[in-house]
Amino acid sequence: MSKKTLLPLDDDDDDVLAQRIAETATQRGIPSLTPMPVALSTAHVGARRPIKIEVSDPLFEALTVAAARQKVTKRYLILSALRDAGYPVEDTDFQEDGRRLRGSRKS
Repeated sequence: MSKKTLLPLDDDDDDVLAQRIAETATQRGIPSLTPMPVALSTAHVGARRPIKIEVSDPLFEALTVAAARQKVTKRYLILSALRDAGYPVEDTDFQEDGRRLRGSRKS
């Protein structure tokens, strides 16, 4: 039985450690479990706030049908409408957290 050599993981800096893990995975030709960091503007991250609105049943149903036809979320439809109306909606505002992408809907 061969014994694997383990590299010490004593780096204090998470970024350095993540880089070492990614480099080791590349060298060995295996997938890395450390995703590349997504750069988000700090202005948007700290400024995000939830909005809750109540709408009539016909509007809710119309949004549901339109979202299903376009294969998007109601949130996407509303943000698109706000951007089309001239509000400052950034591309990062459209990013989903991935919880709804399951099964055959993944693409």
